[in-house]
Amino acid sequence: MKILEYNDIDPLQVLHLTLLALDFPFTPELAAHMRRTDPRPFPCFTVNTVEEDRVLGQVGVFRLPMISTEGREDVGGVWAVSTHPHHAGRGVASALLEEAHSRMRAAGLRFSTLGASRSRIAYRLYQKHGYLDMNIWATALTRWEVAHQPTRLRAQPVGAVLSESKDHEGYDFVEKIYQNLAREYLGFAWRHQPFIRLRDKVKLEDIWVIWENREPVGYVFARNENLLLKLDVQILRTDIHAVEAVAAVASKLKTSYVRVTLSRPSDIADFQRAGWQVAHPNWDAFMFKPLFPDVTVEDARHLFGIGTDRFLISWLDVT
Repeated sequence: MKILEYNDIDPLQVLHLTLLALDFPFTPELAAHMRRTDPRPFPCFTVNTVEEDRVLGQVGVFRLPMISTEGREDVGGVWAVSTHPHHAGRGVASALLEEAHSRMRAAGLRFSTLGASRSRIAYRLYQKHGYLDMNIWATALTRWEVAHQPTRLRAQPVGAVLSESKDHEGYDFVEKIYQNLAREYLGFAWRHQPFIRLRDKVKLEDIWVIWENREPVGYVFARNENLLLKLDVQILRTDIHAVEAVAAVASKLKTSYVRVTLSRPSDIADFQRAGWQVAHPNWDAFMFKPLFPDVTVEDARHLFGIGTDRFLISWLDVT
């Protein structure tokens, strides 16, 4: 087996591989779009195990911008970890992870991160390679009547705020809110502008701005699906409680049940006190790995505020 970069392999085999392993249509067109618009991938884009011109596995390599107590610090990120089912158990993914880590070290990155599901086999693989689950994510569920409470806040979809604007102006407005509020946070509090992943993955009509009087104090993603209002808290001013923000959105979207994904510890406690069913951690994992012997996961917790209300994270920022 040898390790080659994305440019040196058959992209159709990569598409087949990622569909088999992840049900992810990683087409050559998507790869070209990411490389053109997203500054986060490494120059290699992906590392791939090849044997007799067959692609056996893949790992993508990212450089992710973060903010620590010492200022801006980039960390590594692995993504699209895939092994062909005919070659499972041969150490393909392990070899590629080590290659990705080696390239991160060469770039001077002290940590690697990834997003995973604790219910999948790959979660154990990541633990074996030194990744630790930071137990960030929580999910809360209740009936609409519990979520819909009096609040001083109000919620508006971005389209209603900027009814005459073009799409790009709507995303510009959302990114400006993020930029202003993220100054209070650590973690993923810095994003490249424009933030293409937001524009690629989230429809404007699903972004709801939270207001206090005439000031935007955050935004959430929201959509109705089969009697269930799904909310994902993205960013709130540090003194704004997620329970109130959710109540503001629920007042506009009547449904039977409300589910919220969130990460700030104080918000998790608020939902528990308010009578919601809360799972913390849920099945989603955000994992951290030190890349050098002189740094630890505890260093990462301190540097980035992980486990505190100052740590800012979104699934958009995690690989």
